[in-house]
Amino acid sequence: MIDVLIERTPYLAGGFVRNLLISAVSMGLGTGIGATLGWLRHHRFRATLRTEDMLTNLCRNVPSFVLLYYMAFMLPAEVEIAGRILAVPVWIKANLALTFPAIGFASDQALGYFRQRANGIAGAGETFTVAWNQYFLIIIMASATASVIGVDEIVGRANMVIARDDRPVFMLVTYLYVSLWFIGAGLLVSRGTLWAVRRRGPRLT
Repeated sequence: MIDVLIERTPYLAGGFVRNLLISAVSMGLGTGIGATLGWLRHHRFRATLRTEDMLTNLCRNVPSFVLLYYMAFMLPAEVEIAGRILAVPVWIKANLALTFPAIGFASDQALGYFRQRANGIAGAGETFTVAWNQYFLIIIMASATASVIGVDEIVGRANMVIARDDRPVFMLVTYLYVSLWFIGAGLLVSRGTLWAVRRRGPRLT
């Protein structure tokens, strides 16, 4: 079993790169859009107040797992652009599904950040950064669910490896091995965030 996992490690690693890309893109888009919503909510522009509150609530409360299926079945598999038929990759649909909850999170956190800054409360940036790190870890873990709509990521590839050996113990060992990849990524992200907070120090207030 160990020999098989060692042999298939490059194959699994390639899938995990897809998990990380999905997570990074989703969190990046979600943070940008959500922070904009948070800024608008903080300034309470009368013309848009209800809109940003509604969008935040929608993004915050719809489960990403439900969105995965929604994106998979409601978005087209192909689009026509300038007379050419282009396939819509399923990983893009997974990105969209995970971006929505990140928007809701970032909107709430950005609102808190702007309010703390306006009230002169120290550590607003640090609070936002730590919370952002924690949610990014959640998005990384949630990226594993993308396999249910056919995304070629590490869990889907692990299932292909398991198909070679139907022993229950091999399945357990393989999933444990995959779990270690997520644990390792989480530790690296947490360490990187902690290093950034300590390095920037007072400038994050």
